[in-house]
Amino acid sequence: MNSSKSLSEPLFFEQKMTIRQIVTDWVKRYYLVLIAFCIIGCSGLLWAFSEIAYSTEITPADKAKQGIPVNVIKLKPVKSFSRKRTYTGKVTAARTSELAFERSGKLIKIVVDEGDHVQAGMPLANLNTRHLDVMRLKLQAERAAAQAKLEEFQAGPRRQTIEVAEAEVRQLKAKHKNLDADHTRNQKLLKRNAISKSVFEASESDLQQQKAQLDAAVSRLSELKEGTRKEQIAAQKAVVANLDASLEDNQVDLDDTVLTAPFSGRISKRYADEGTVISPDMPLFKIVEDQKLEARIGVPVKMAKSLKHGMQKQVQLNGKLYESTLKAILPELDPVTRTQEVVLSLKSEAAKHLVPGQVIRIEIEESIEMQGFWLPLSALARGERGLWSAYAVIDGEVAGESVLEKRKIEILHTEGDRVLVRGTLETGDQIVVNGTHKLASNQRVVIKSVR
Repeated sequence: MNSSKSLSEPLFFEQKMTIRQIVTDWVKRYYLVLIAFCIIGCSGLLWAFSEIAYSTEITPADKAKQGIPVNVIKLKPVKSFSRKRTYTGKVTAARTSELAFERSGKLIKIVVDEGDHVQAGMPLANLNTRHLDVMRLKLQAERAAAQAKLEEFQAGPRRQTIEVAEAEVRQLKAKHKNLDADHTRNQKLLKRNAISKSVFEASESDLQQQKAQLDAAVSRLSELKEGTRKEQIAAQKAVVANLDASLEDNQVDLDDTVLTAPFSGRISKRYADEGTVISPDMPLFKIVEDQKLEARIGVPVKMAKSLKHGMQKQVQLNGKLYESTLKAILPELDPVTRTQEVVLSLKSEAAKHLVPGQVIRIEIEESIEMQGFWLPLSALARGERGLWSAYAVIDGEVAGESVLEKRKIEILHTEGDRVLVRGTLETGDQIVVNGTHKLASNQRVVIKSVR
């Protein structure tokens, strides 16, 4: 009774077990161990049989050729290559102007504001014109008087004036004839001492005076009949022309009181309001031609020489490409960037998406004279001291065997997933193109494919 109680003392998950339960548990454990040994034994037998079968299928010649399969590329030399370089510039308006009046005056009217779109020739603002209007009226009156006088000269004297002059000449001739007769009679009387000498001299003086008056009247009549002198007409024409010029100058001043848009664009700045007294050097608006945009980009001098006027180029902004035409290559070098600025005229479509001042980029291909070999990036392997190397497939000591040889290389240029290299490489070498992290020198390989 006591022994039975002692056998049932062991616990299983804090529960007391009977003798039957203990025996049953040990039997289960025995069978589990037996099954495990059977499985291990069968696996060993299967492995042994497979090794025997494999060893009987491979011949000694095949064992000599056995190696890791690799893909290789056959090296071809290059003497030059083209690479794309990206240069940065900015979008600018084709034309930008600070608009100001050409004369001083009081600003009385402004018809546009900042942000407004204007067309070429559109009035933007007006100055006071009162004093110019008064001056124009005065000039017009003077011009009318001068024109009337010119027309009088051109028409010549009236017929009535000529007839009066002819009558005057006839009258003076008659008087002169009477005085001449009296003087002849006095001359005869003087010879007979019938009159004194003073009386004779008085009659002679009267005759001379009358002769002078007659000559003057005849000259005036002749002048009237010939008409106005050409010099007088020319001088009067000059007076009229001078007044015409003054009127034209006045009109220019009036036109200058209206500020118009020199080209179509958008008002970006407004500097004054109505009532301001404007001076000629004071800008009123800033206008930007936003419908015609340009890209100004600085490039190296060597690169600028390869560009030609009129070339079609693509510029890029925010991943979108825009067509452009090379408009000009500026002759001066930027003192800060040491680059030469090129100006590209953007197509009209670009104005819908671009704004002056935005940063824009251009890619330009340049030819580089450099000898080497192109390799894929996957062909590179880490070398000593941080350098690079590649694995070349060469013939091994055993006939038909291929092994790897590590070649030191120098990277000259990287382009996408390939690199231009030089080093201990020769034309026709077969270089492993992938899986280099699993390879080592003198390792046997089998060429799977050749590029």
